[in-house]
Amino acid sequence: MQQTSVDRQTFLNRVRQSGLMSSKEITDAQPHLPETNRGKTVARRFVELGLLTKFQAELLLANRLNGFFLGQYRILEEIGQGGMGRVFKAIHQTMNRTVAIKVLAPQHTKTEKACKLFQREVRAAAKLLHPNIVTAYDANETDGRLYLAMEYVDGPNLDQLVRERGPLPIGLVCEIVRQAALGLQCAHEQGMVHRDIKPSNLLLQRPQDEAGPCVVKILDFGLARLNDKMQQGKPGEGTILTRDNTVMGTPDFLSPEQARSLHNVDIRADLYSLGCTFYFLLTGRVPYPGGNALDKLIRHSSEQPQPPDVLRPDVPLVVSALVRRLMAKDPADRFQTPADVANALTNLAASLSGSWSVVTGKAASSNSTGDTGARHETRGLDFLEDSGPEMPVMVTPQAGTWPPDLALTPLVVEDDPKCDKPGTGKTWLIWLLAVLCTLLALTVVFLLMRP
Repeated sequence: MQQTSVDRQTFLNRVRQSGLMSSKEITDAQPHLPETNRGKTVARRFVELGLLTKFQAELLLANRLNGFFLGQYRILEEIGQGGMGRVFKAIHQTMNRTVAIKVLAPQHTKTEKACKLFQREVRAAAKLLHPNIVTAYDANETDGRLYLAMEYVDGPNLDQLVRERGPLPIGLVCEIVRQAALGLQCAHEQGMVHRDIKPSNLLLQRPQDEAGPCVVKILDFGLARLNDKMQQGKPGEGTILTRDNTVMGTPDFLSPEQARSLHNVDIRADLYSLGCTFYFLLTGRVPYPGGNALDKLIRHSSEQPQPPDVLRPDVPLVVSALVRRLMAKDPADRFQTPADVANALTNLAASLSGSWSVVTGKAASSNSTGDTGARHETRGLDFLEDSGPEMPVMVTPQAGTWPPDLALTPLVVEDDPKCDKPGTGKTWLIWLLAVLCTLLALTVVFLLMRP
C-alpha cells in the first residue's frame, strides 16, 4: 500500500472525511496528540489511544477515505482472504458485537454462478448452530457488495499451531478431533458435508481463563453440500455446481472418493479428511508429503501412509489404529458417523496425558486479527515510527478466523477442460496405469533380486 508524506492537518481532515471519528471526537483528542506536523506520527498516536486501528490508519495515510463501513458494521482489520473474497474483523455498531465478515470480491458479483455459490454458502451456514462450528450471524447486500457476518474466533488455527509448536500432545489431539467430530455430527444431521476439513479450517477459541479448556471451531462450510432430496436423479437445489473436470478440496487431506467425484460423497469423506488432520496433528506432517497434486490424489487411493506410531513412538497403538480406520480407502471400512468417532475418542482424550496449556504460550497469543502477542503488535506499529524514510506498507493476510491457506498443494485442482472428469475416462485411466506401472516395477525388482 503506497503512502506519501502527509502532514498533521491533512491526516486529521482525512479522519473526519472517512466518518471514523466526528469533528468533536477529533477535537477532544487534540490535547493527547504530539506536537508535530508529521501525519504519520499523529496516526501512530491515534492507534496507541485506541481511536483508530492500524489497518484504518494505514488506509488513511494512503488517502483511502471510504470502505470503512459495511451497513451496520465498522471495519477494523483485514484478517485474511478466501477463494471468493476477503474477510475483515468488524464490529456491529448497534450491538457492539465483534464479528468476522466475508465480503465477496467485486469482480465475482457480476457472475450469476458466483452469486449462487455465495448464497448457497449462506444457506449452509444458517443451518448450523453448534459450539464446535463457527456461527453465522448475518448475510446481506450493501452497495452491490454481498457479505456474510460470522463469529469472530480469538485463537489460532491448527495448521498455524503445529507449524509453530510442532506435533501436539496426544491427549490434546484426541480432544481436538473429538470436538471436531461433534461439530461434523451436527452438520451430518442437517444432511451436509463440509468437503474441505483440514488443520487450517479448525480454530481454537482461547478460554477466558488460561487454565480453562479451549473450544474447537470448524470454519468455512463454503464447500459444503446441501444434501437436498434428489428428484428424478437430479442434484438438490443446494448442491454445489462445478465443471465436470474440477476437483474441489485440498489434496493433502482429500478422500479417494471425493477425488473421483465431488458430488458422490457423504459424511465419511469428511471423516477421511479428519483422519488426515489427526495424522498431521500427531506427527507434524501430512500423510503423503512431497509430489504434486495428482501424485497425492493417486497415493490417497493406492498407498498406506507411514503409521503415526512409527514416526512418533509415543503414540499408542490404539490411537494409531483409530487414525488408520479413519483413513481407510473404502468408506465402508471407516467409522460411519462422526458421533462414532467422538465416542471412540472420549476415554482416550480424558485418560492420555496432554494439556491445553500448549496453546497458552506463543501460539495462544496469535488470534483472529493475526497478531502474535505484544511483540507482534509493537512490530505492527513500526510503520508509524518517526525515524527513517517513509516506506510503503503492505497489509499482510492474517491468520485465524479466515486463515491463509498454507497447504502444500492448491485448494482447487482443475484438469484441462478437454479431459474427462475425475473418476471416469482418461483421467481415471491415467491413475490406474500409474498404479499398474508401480506394481510392475516392484515385481521386476523382486525377480531381479531373487538368487
